[in-house]
Amino acid sequence: MLPPSQAEIPRLYQQALDLQKAGDVEAALAIHDRILRAVPGQAEVLFQKGRILADKGDPAGAETSLRAALKAKPAEAAIWQALHGVLVGAPRSKLEREAARAGIVLGVAAETKPILDRIAKGEPGEALKQAMALARAAPMAAAPVHAVGAAHAALGQWAQAVTAFAEAARREPQNAVFLVDLGRVLTRTGRPEAAIATLREAEALGADVALPLARALSDSCREEDAAAILEAASARKATFPLLAQLAIARAALREVDAARDAFVAALRCRPRGNGTDLRQRLATALGDAGEIAAAIALLTEGLATDTDNAGLLTARGQLRQSAGDLADAEADLTRAIALAPREPEAYRAYANGRKSAAEDPVAARLATQLARPDLPARTRRVMRFAAAKFAADRGDIGAEIDHLDRANRLMAEAFPYSFEADLAIARELAGDWPRLRDLTPKGPEDPVVFVTGLPRSGTTLVETILAAHPDVTAGGEMPYLSRALAPALEALRADHADPVRFVEAGQRYLAAARRRTDAPRIIADKAISTFSRIGHAATALPGARFVVLRRDPRDTGLSLWRNMFPEGLHRYAYDQTAMARYIRLHEALVAFWAERFPDRVHIVEYEALTEDPEPVIRKLIEFADVPWDDACLAPQSARRNVATLSFAQVRQPIGRGSVAGWRRFEAGLADLIAALDRAEPPDLMAGD
Repeated sequence: MLPPSQAEIPRLYQQALDLQKAGDVEAALAIHDRILRAVPGQAEVLFQKGRILADKGDPAGAETSLRAALKAKPAEAAIWQALHGVLVGAPRSKLEREAARAGIVLGVAAETKPILDRIAKGEPGEALKQAMALARAAPMAAAPVHAVGAAHAALGQWAQAVTAFAEAARREPQNAVFLVDLGRVLTRTGRPEAAIATLREAEALGADVALPLARALSDSCREEDAAAILEAASARKATFPLLAQLAIARAALREVDAARDAFVAALRCRPRGNGTDLRQRLATALGDAGEIAAAIALLTEGLATDTDNAGLLTARGQLRQSAGDLADAEADLTRAIALAPREPEAYRAYANGRKSAAEDPVAARLATQLARPDLPARTRRVMRFAAAKFAADRGDIGAEIDHLDRANRLMAEAFPYSFEADLAIARELAGDWPRLRDLTPKGPEDPVVFVTGLPRSGTTLVETILAAHPDVTAGGEMPYLSRALAPALEALRADHADPVRFVEAGQRYLAAARRRTDAPRIIADKAISTFSRIGHAATALPGARFVVLRRDPRDTGLSLWRNMFPEGLHRYAYDQTAMARYIRLHEALVAFWAERFPDRVHIVEYEALTEDPEPVIRKLIEFADVPWDDACLAPQSARRNVATLSFAQVRQPIGRGSVAGWRRFEAGLADLIAALDRAEPPDLMAGD
């Protein structure tokens, strides 16, 4: 074939680019070669040929083409960057030195260090801007895209982090660090199987993946496997991080002695410090697993030698609140405040644990701290919630609204919320239904009653009513359902719908829930997120029933607005307009699943329950399929631990004190009320 004429070259070059974009690289390469026979030094064509050869796994050929392109256009950064991507070892290092002398941005790891340092300093927003600017300057480099992923991860934007880390790993497939980071965020997005496969790739490249691999297993309700990974890794080389995480894993399995052994071993090889942070983490893990007494004992042991440790006192006080030991809890928290008056959590726990007198000295101490202009934002937002509770106790609604407004604004700034992200998740869950409804797994038929609804809608009260029955054991807000379902959902969405996956999910859930509760018969689980995946849970657990609380959204909104949740959770609660939209989304999901499972979903109206409890409770007990027991009419007498914000309220008789409470706060809830009037439940699944 004759070389093309000068007039034909632009058309042929565009044709080649179109073929590249369409994936027909062989045809594109043939056209590029034809052009180069006519114009051997054409930089753009040499550049594109080099990119194709690099993607085809021909680094030598790619280097030849790219060096020729660079000779023709020595100031073109994109050519430098592409050449850098195909070189290894000494030639790559030499090119980096040459680029530095020429002032060319390559997007190498060293150029991302200031960005990663900014993330470490707690400035992920600014870091993201810098990372994206570097990625634009070096559009073919891997390190800038990795930095973009790191910033997204620090912001809790997990889906965007997955996209960025995956692109970085595609550009540098032999970079184990990129693969490990990708595995971590895949776990956070509920894709444990993809995470495990990615981490195994990193392991084959020499990376130590025990910690992220254990996390992926733990987050899919495979605690035994996670502990085994950590045990084996720490046997090969005992390090503080491995042994610390092993202690947490053993605690999750309620293996108290093994957890303590790992804790002691971790302390022996800790790099510095006295192990207080790990002691608190382990106590939290023991408490979450239901071992409240062991958790308190661990903290008491630490306080025996570190008597003035405010952190340990605060942690013990909060655990004592969960166990109902309110007097000793108050003593711990009061002492913690005296020892560390600028630490905020003890104030919040103290305020939530009692109805304070008008002249409470702790309230005065708190006011003194809030007057300090140098108070960090994180400290200030926690203290504002505590101050709001003190104002509520003395009946000063104006002051309470002011504190809540300030506290929620600070939380919204620290934890930005995206309704669109939640809507996408909801649509994905509803979109599973066409595949889900055709599955007929023969999963475990053990009875489980899930109590769900919006936070602060009365779920703890209803779970406690059920727990008053001798056949029912309450587990509280257990995290196991969503974890156990994760591999099944991942397979379902990859068009590998397998009934066995849901059987396994049900088995894993029940093993974890029974380990947590010691329930001989019926488990009550009030995991809030259950409302969004009722269909998935019903498929995995044929014996499960679902109780959904419905409450006046203005009262629910008020209660959400008055409470601070664990950092990063329920982010919608800190903005009244976002809250209204989320409430309508919740209503849409509940209606979606209730329509598809009418015999397995039971709605409890909070207002009806508190106005005339007995008929509502009788219907609830009938739905739970247990015989009537009068104890269910006095849930305040049920013996149980409560680790949620409702620990004090559930020890009171059923009453109407929280009904229509929003009216007293109407001025402070104007945005919520207006947004509720505007917001409509979104369309989750058109054409179902």
